[in-house]
Amino acid sequence: MSATEEVKKPSVVSANKTEEKQVTKTEDKTQTQSKDVPSATELDTEDENHSSPSRKQNSNASASAKNFSPISIPKQELKAAAKGCKKDAEENEHFDPVFYKNLVAMRQHDQTKRPTFNSQPESAYEEGEIVLDVIAKKVSKAKDIRCHLKVKQQAYLGSGAFSDVYKGVVKPKDKKGCEEVTVAIKKIWPDPSREDRQISIHRKLDHPNLIKLMYYYVCIHPKTKDTMWSLVLELMPSTVSQEQGKRMDRGTLLPALYAKLFMYQTFCGLLYLEKSRYFHRDVKPDNLLVNMATGVLKIGDFGSARKYRNYERNNAYQVTRYYRAPELCMKFTRYDTTVDAWAAGCILAEMLTNRVIFYGENNADQLKKIFRICGTPSIDQLKECVPGHELDPDILKDKYPPANWFKILKRYNRSVTEVHADIVGSILRYECNKRLRGLDALKHPFFDSLRKPTAKLPDGSPLPFLEHLNETKKSVAA
Repeated sequence: MSATEEVKKPSVVSANKTEEKQVTKTEDKTQTQSKDVPSATELDTEDENHSSPSRKQNSNASASAKNFSPISIPKQELKAAAKGCKKDAEENEHFDPVFYKNLVAMRQHDQTKRPTFNSQPESAYEEGEIVLDVIAKKVSKAKDIRCHLKVKQQAYLGSGAFSDVYKGVVKPKDKKGCEEVTVAIKKIWPDPSREDRQISIHRKLDHPNLIKLMYYYVCIHPKTKDTMWSLVLELMPSTVSQEQGKRMDRGTLLPALYAKLFMYQTFCGLLYLEKSRYFHRDVKPDNLLVNMATGVLKIGDFGSARKYRNYERNNAYQVTRYYRAPELCMKFTRYDTTVDAWAAGCILAEMLTNRVIFYGENNADQLKKIFRICGTPSIDQLKECVPGHELDPDILKDKYPPANWFKILKRYNRSVTEVHADIVGSILRYECNKRLRGLDALKHPFFDSLRKPTAKLPDGSPLPFLEHLNETKKSVAA
């Protein structure tokens, strides 16, 4: 089998329709790192032999959630925040049926109990609009401001591995003249170690290519006392995953202009994160939110984000498998922000071909798929990948030469040129610090058409704001 035959078409792209991706992320994120030197056997069994957190651990996490809370609210106000919940615990299951059913499924480790995207409501109450008056914190550059917020939850949009997302509107109650704003409401399943970090990181981020966190609040279940964290976010109409899915159904590719626009803005967002010393650790098509009418892209879902510190150990089981950098597949724990650049390169290749480039069935198979296209790495390449790690030589026993990126991409997209192949190959490298990213990526000739004064969206509208565009124009001209 040739290297190009390794590139497979995913069965379903959209996050709302993909059980496999949800299960994979849940599997990967419940695992723990035991040592630096993985064997080939460990890599083979990693995805099957994971240890799941016990129900008791989850219960303790929920009970202690308030101690980890980034906001401090008296009991009386927390009770007011739960206004709108039915007081009977069983009836309260129907207050937010999708959320609580998903919560039960998570605790029992049974994905089959999760509602599907198109599931029918079980009662008339589920069809109605949910209205809550909550005490929230409004995110600001200085200190977050406590406020009263009217929240209307209108429609279930979908679920991630650790949260549910709804469409809704919010309106501050303590400010006259404010209009309702349409938003996304993300409800995080109770896990204080995650929600505290997600909010504390997300509230600090301010960039046009990152989803903005507007408010956050917590409701308490009247009987079980489970905390239900909610994040009020900018609403975007679609994702790269959904737009690819639409075109796959029609047998077409994402227009070249959008592939360039979306990848340019992805690199802008990642550059901001890297300068701010954060890595996202879950860059994938589902987390790239887009507006096709305006051409805008924003990176979302900061549940796996973390502050980057030199030489600090981190969990290797991050990033959805298909977009996982080779150092993560080899369980290296001292990785850096370049894992996000690798994921972006995988997505770019996917946008150009409508194919998941490295379609591994488990962690070991993922590494093999990378070897078959990028070639089996040399010891010197691995030393430049993440210094200070050792590796079982058996992992490198199968030798593959590097494939030709131009031939791989051209097989699925006749309009591909050597420029396309060059940017993909420059990003998807074993040597972390040599991966194309940041300003160097934005200067690449792949994006030259965006720098032309005549560049417009298909309907004739101007391109969205593109950070560093003038800077890269001068650099390219020079």
